Amino acid sequence: MGGAAFDQGVADLLASYRAIPPQATVRLAKKTSNLFRKRAANPHPGLDVSGLDRVISVNPEARTADVAGMCTYENLVAATLPYGLAPLVVPQLKTITLGGAVTGLGIESTSFRSGLPHESVLEIDILTGDGEILTATPTNEHADLFFGFPNSYGTLGYSVRLRIELEPVKPYVALRHLRFTSIVDLQSAMDTIVTTKSHDGEPVDYLDGVVFSAKESYLTLGRQTDEDGPVSDYTGMDIFYRSIQQKTTDRLTIHDYLWRWDTDWFWCSRAFGAQNPRIRRWWPKRYLRSSFYWKLIGLDQRFDIGDRLNARKGLPAGERVVQDIEVPIDRTADYVEWFLSEIPIEPIWLCPLRLREPA
Repeated sequence: MGGAAFDQGVADLLASYRAIPPQATVRLAKKTSNLFRKRAANPHPGLDVSGLDRVISVNPEARTADVAGMCTYENLVAATLPYGLAPLVVPQLKTITLGGAVTGLGIESTSFRSGLPHESVLEIDILTGDGEILTATPTNEHADLFFGFPNSYGTLGYSVRLRIELEPVKPYVALRHLRFTSIVDLQSAMDTIVTTKSHDGEPVDYLDGVVFSAKESYLTLGRQTDEDGPVSDYTGMDIFYRSIQQKTTDRLTIHDYLWRWDTDWFWCSRAFGAQNPRIRRWWPKRYLRSSFYWKLIGLDQRFDIGDRLNARKGLPAGERVVQDIEVPIDRTADYVEWFLSEIPIEPIWLCPLRLREPA
């Protein structure tokens, strides 16, 4: 992105802030969102963050990156992978922004060893409510703001620039899909792997799970490797979550592994018919991604398509919900078994989390 472009982006941001009338609601003026619920239209222009959507610089020696707050993880990963580096946690959808993952919550299959995205942040420039940009670090005079900012959902300000740690990654990820016929057994295996970071004598670099039913669930174990060999492609006709049921081992490039869930928005693309082979064959590949499904959701919300169809069937209006919850690992089986019995929606994604620094 470069310093000059970033400086111009900051200037545009501050100008847009000053143009918002007193007492008006302050929101980001951005084109994408990973929030599911419909929001009332804002009558006032939002904060112009259009110039804050790229990586500013990568320092491969220090293994750090300076990143504008509205940079998506798709752009962040594209900038770091050429150096053999990646963020410590890469949330599963391409349009999630670094700033959003820090001020909200982000999680992925490295979270059992690397925690949450905010734990790899070294310093943050934050636009506060009075229009001032403060640089917060763990040790400077704004340390309270630094430690209070994660999970604050914009109540303390918006991130303008973040300096984050990066970790070395290898070109490929070798996968093992372990099948379980008991959620209790899956819970026990997941607990052991989180503690030991290994399984059957092999290191585990990535760990997540999928529950299809009480009698069919899987843990997927990923190991970084630089060994050349054939790799799978789940950006076209093949669907990643179905491969978990069909294969015991697999290999992906590191890039395709990081975005393995985005092509089909986990399994939500089936709601749009995109998993029907006859439709998928003609579905433009560039639209097999979560951001396009969000546009379809937006059209549904704008024109109340789903509610109108329900009304014709005599059904009430509905609300579509995507909900992440946290459960202590020793209650995982209890919760999943209850959920499958009382709210029979499947599959369910499981992603273990252990903070890097519990204090």
